[in-house]
Amino acid sequence: MERQEPERITIQHVLVSFKETPVQADRTKEEAESLAGTLLEQARGGADFATLVREHSDDPVQPDDPEPGVYRLINHGVEGMDFGQMVSLLNEKAAEREQQLRKAIEGGELAVDDAEAQMQAFVEELRGKAAEAQRELPHPRAAMVPAFGDVGFALEPGEIGVAGYHDESSPFGWHVIRRID
Repeated sequence: MERQEPERITIQHVLVSFKETPVQADRTKEEAESLAGTLLEQARGGADFATLVREHSDDPVQPDDPEPGVYRLINHGVEGMDFGQMVSLLNEKAAEREQQLRKAIEGGELAVDDAEAQMQAFVEELRGKAAEAQRELPHPRAAMVPAFGDVGFALEPGEIGVAGYHDESSPFGWHVIRRID
């Protein structure tokens, strides 16, 4: 019997890139492959995964993030609000606010400098909402590189695997992935 993939998963990952990837990390492809193998062994041996992410991931990590490298993913064909949809909604709100401010300028109700300051504050507020949504909402599997989802959805909770570098399915490098749930 073929195993059914879950609708949603939560994973944590370490991205190990090299000079020739879009991330352009400061290591060779061979060094990246070796480091990914070492990190996989350390993770499977019980090393604290969050520490591995903080110390080795080439993805941006916020110092105060309690769950660095964590992504919630929603599988193909599963309905529900996802991060991509939330970003679209936030972009719509920004466009609406910009239009309101333009009308206020054209109507003489608001100075250009004041409108720019209000828009900047509004954009900062939306960025905060996007950061919060990034932590809470799942990303559509289709929005990620294929190997990321292929490995993540194949793992059982608690299992650790690696998505190897590939020009098309994993162009950013190696992803050492731990499935949380």
